[in-house]
Amino acid sequence: MNRRRALSAAAITLVLVGAAAAAPTWRAPVRLSPSDRALGPELDVNSAGDAVAVWDHEEGADCPNQPASLSCIHIVEAASRTSGNAWQTPVEVARPGIGAAPRVALDPAGDAAIIWIHDIGQDRVLQATIRPHGAATWPNANDLSGRPFEIKNHDVALDGSGNAVAVWAQRDASTFYVVGDLRPAAGGVWLAPVALSGISSDATAGPALAAVSSGDVLVAWIDGGALRIAGGQAASGVWAAPVSPAGGGLGTDSDVDIALSPSGDAAVAWSWRRSASGPNVVQTAFRPAGAGWGAVVDLGTVAGRSHVRVVISDAGNLAAVWRGPDNTLRAAGRARSTGHWSQPRTIATNVAAAAAQVAMNPGGNAVAVWSNSVSAKARGALRPAGGAWQPPVGVSTAASSGARVALDAASTAVAVWNRLPEQRVIVESADLRGGGPVLAGVQVPEHAVVQVKASFSVQPKAWASPLVGAPLWRFGDGSSATGVSAKHAFKTRGVFTVTVSQSDATGTRSTATRKITVSAAT
Repeated sequence: MNRRRALSAAAITLVLVGAAAAAPTWRAPVRLSPSDRALGPELDVNSAGDAVAVWDHEEGADCPNQPASLSCIHIVEAASRTSGNAWQTPVEVARPGIGAAPRVALDPAGDAAIIWIHDIGQDRVLQATIRPHGAATWPNANDLSGRPFEIKNHDVALDGSGNAVAVWAQRDASTFYVVGDLRPAAGGVWLAPVALSGISSDATAGPALAAVSSGDVLVAWIDGGALRIAGGQAASGVWAAPVSPAGGGLGTDSDVDIALSPSGDAAVAWSWRRSASGPNVVQTAFRPAGAGWGAVVDLGTVAGRSHVRVVISDAGNLAAVWRGPDNTLRAAGRARSTGHWSQPRTIATNVAAAAAQVAMNPGGNAVAVWSNSVSAKARGALRPAGGAWQPPVGVSTAASSGARVALDAASTAVAVWNRLPEQRVIVESADLRGGGPVLAGVQVPEHAVVQVKASFSVQPKAWASPLVGAPLWRFGDGSSATGVSAKHAFKTRGVFTVTVSQSDATGTRSTATRKITVSAAT
């Protein structure tokens, strides 16, 4: 999901010691679900740091092996917290039969919306509830859809004024088509749903939803082998006719994602198979604010039906991640100033087949999370704005799946996932705050010679706050220097500890440490 998110401030300071590319430290996971069999967690946060996580709690002896059994009760549960505070005790929102799969959204004022699939025998119906900020309970649900045979890929968003949007794909007969519904805050009532793709279409992927605080909405899907994008305005309740970016090929076995900035810049990314025997590829297109969609760009090959994810900063800079060949996680970025995508690079190996998730804050800092294919533990990596992806680190302490992540303007991140201890599936969460700068590209030679100058360099990147001053080098022999690069000659032999540190505007200092062995001249 590409809605802009803002997360809780309950996190820890990022301390950079040792690695050339700084490694963040996540807080110890906390358990959110009080009961076992809590599946498919999702979360959203707002700019004030309020957060809501939702999941499907299965209750009954048949649930582990027969979740569609009438003896397995599905319960939508939600846990909330306000900025800087602990998660509150989860509450029951609804009992939707064998449906569930809840999704959640918050607005800046703290109003929250949850949608889910409610089972009514042979058919399904999409339901929604919106809880005003400060309310203790969730109101009774509203039906959004008709009663199709099947609903999938549903999502919800709230804008800065409490206007709501929901999208989904539904199947009345043999194929799926895309439906959207809007709820202007002024009336407080969901409008009649609109078939965005036409009921005779064949939506094979999507819809993907992007919405911003102004109420502008973009929805993307693959329709009969063609990429389609529709815009809407939640406050007015009006949808525009769908369009397709020019150029590029599409096919079956595809996936799609879309991102939208407050200024109106937008990007869409998708994976597709050129031929029955060929590999899947990732393509993307960019739309400047007030203009049309630009040329389609190939980013690289993907593994099978890889879920590609794209995010955008307020400045219109992009990041995309996808699962590449050989279980690698691939990433590329696009600077709006240059208009060019970077060469894709591998940021992780041993990535599980499940989709990686990525979030970007307004300033351009990004965080990705995924599951490791060997240990099944959740892993995470960060990328400072204008910098490179840092080495991945552990997020969960046990086997997990379905990790979700979001990032606020202050670079505080939160992740939720399913912990998988045998059949006791529970929901866990962890926080990360980027406290100090990221010290990327630390260059300290392993060896030097007495009385011969050695070269040192570093590439400091702002994370949560702008940089202040120059990097400070301490060479371990009582000498020091400042600057992104420095030269120093040691007077005696030995092993010295070299440190480089950088401060930001909050006064937080990050430090990287290296060893250098100094030998006599030969």
